[in-house]
Amino acid sequence: MKQAGSAAAMAVAALAASAGIASAQALSLGDIYVKGFGGATWPSNFDTTLKEDGEQIARPSFDYDTGYTLGVAVGTDFTPNFSMEIEYSYRSADAVITDRDEDDESESADGDTSANALMVNAIYMFDGMGTNRTVRPYLGGGIGGVQVETSVPGQDYDADTLFAYQLIGGVGYELNPNITLYAEGRWFQTESGRFDGPGGDNFDGKLETFDLLAGLRYTF
Repeated sequence: MKQAGSAAAMAVAALAASAGIASAQALSLGDIYVKGFGGATWPSNFDTTLKEDGEQIARPSFDYDTGYTLGVAVGTDFTPNFSMEIEYSYRSADAVITDRDEDDESESADGDTSANALMVNAIYMFDGMGTNRTVRPYLGGGIGGVQVETSVPGQDYDADTLFAYQLIGGVGYELNPNITLYAEGRWFQTESGRFDGPGGDNFDGKLETFDLLAGLRYTF
């Protein structure tokens, strides 16, 4: 039931994104584009409290390895410098989860965290630079909804769809009028939420990452 509710929330986010783009008709639609990207992600480590029926049963610390991010987006240029897009991205990273008891003795287990995000981004492209004006820096940001799941051996913890936001900065290189290669950095973060697991166990947490990505944009 929770997965169905989360899927519905993601669908509502997608509809809201479409409505937002439609409301910008006054800017007049320009070229439509699609793009794909991938790269490395570095989630921030965090400490939390694992509870059962409101009582503390553990104090896990999440220590993340470098993970990966993959994504696709479709958007439109409203002006030569301003565009909006709808983006889907997937993030995954392994983690060592350590629990320390009151005597400061610890036990560790391998786990991982994954996230499916649906975002609406606004991008500002600066004017072209270089001899042929084919190098274009850009800045942007986005908001959306994210489903996050954390797994340890034999146990999965997931949260209802969380609100998320991101900041984007990069540079594109136009190979020709249709194809642009780009590289960018992103800071991505969700709101804090409750992650529910088996037997009523739960903990509070959020996902925060820094991503280094490369991609290709094709303009129709």
